[in-house]
Amino acid sequence: RQHSIKDLSWLAAHTRYAVDPDGFERDSEENYEERFLHISQMNGMYHLSGVMDPEAGAALKAAVDALAKRLGQDDSRTPKQRRIDALSEIVHKSLDEGKLPERNGARPHVNVNTTLEALKGELGAAASELERGMPISSKTVQRLACDGTLSRVLKADSVVVDVGRATRAISPPMHRALKAHHRGCGWPGCDRPINWTTPHHLEFWSRGGPTNLRNLLPLCYYHHRLVHEGGWQVLRVGEEVRFIPPDRVIARRVRDPGMRWAA
Repeated sequence: RQHSIKDLSWLAAHTRYAVDPDGFERDSEENYEERFLHISQMNGMYHLSGVMDPEAGAALKAAVDALAKRLGQDDSRTPKQRRIDALSEIVHKSLDEGKLPERNGARPHVNVNTTLEALKGELGAAASELERGMPISSKTVQRLACDGTLSRVLKADSVVVDVGRATRAISPPMHRALKAHHRGCGWPGCDRPINWTTPHHLEFWSRGGPTNLRNLLPLCYYHHRLVHEGGWQVLRVGEEVRFIPPDRVIARRVRDPGMRWAA
């Protein structure tokens, strides 16, 4: 009978344990000391490399596999892309729950520095920045603004002169009301439960869209990004919500110059 390399590896490990259990334990502890995770930044992206022990690796694989399946027939991502997106979802949910230990008196979070002009995507606006000065697109900032915590910062001659109180774009009562109206991601064919979604403003918050139940739709991480960065459009027409692919996107109604923008 022929065996695959995976089968032979499994057989060798079990044989080693049966013949020399103490030696197997020593090897396991030595292997455990080789664990590491390296996170580096290059060309505007983050690169990960690491080694995990069998228990932690199995737990990570189980969590990622649970979120890495295709989300509907239109999901064109490769398996590798779905796996890294699944890991991103796990990280975002961990941060959103606010249960991680505090560092320097604050819960872990991601800071984005932007201007009102950049938030609105105006031509010529300075790039918005993540921590450590990494620039990000205005479309990403608009997505984050859908459900972010916002602080107004006033500057004079490039010096901060006032920092406003942090304010949630969507209040806790509005979150609860949205959860009462929806069971999961609002994208057709997506089965992400409501606790794994983010409220999306159908008329973008950054463009003055109201924060009410009629203008909010819960979307999972992948589909929320598909709307903002991917060029899809989600419109409410009467009581119906329509999903329009990039090649059929229609022009948005522009607000009157005198109408106030959310800030």
